[in-house]
Amino acid sequence: MFYLVALLVLILDQASKWYVLHRLDDRPIIGDLLRLTLTENTGAAFGLFPGARAPFVVISVVAAVGLAYANHTMRHGSRWRVLLALILGGNLGNLVDRIRLGHVTDFVDMGVGTTRWPVFNIADVAVVIGAAGLGLALLADMARERRRVASPTAAPDPASLPEENSADAR
Repeated sequence: MFYLVALLVLILDQASKWYVLHRLDDRPIIGDLLRLTLTENTGAAFGLFPGARAPFVVISVVAAVGLAYANHTMRHGSRWRVLLALILGGNLGNLVDRIRLGHVTDFVDMGVGTTRWPVFNIADVAVVIGAAGLGLALLADMARERRRVASPTAAPDPASLPEENSADAR
């Protein structure tokens, strides 16, 4: 399931970029709020570090390997896998652009008037959803653990109890 989700994100991202590059012109979708604006991003998110292609290719490859490794070390059924897969798919979508084109194709332009969010793409959306989901899942796990520790009726963790030997049991 992990690799299927990542592959679907990669395909959706690349297909949307192909479509925008070959079939659409810059135009409004929902008035000024949402429009298509084709841009070439040679840097990182939000256009930071323009022209730094090689470091971002290396970082993306290392991230992809790390995400695949994390998937293989997780227990089966972990709810975090889909979130990691979204990040992997988005990472690979932008990596394909960097290797093939030398830049990342961005086209989703949101804002009001001159107050605009940096132009982004489907891969960026997947990475943000995956990262935000992981952050929220971590916060939820931390809150659950705090409640468990603070609850006087919480059953103790068997691994934290001292072992009894036969002499103490008598």
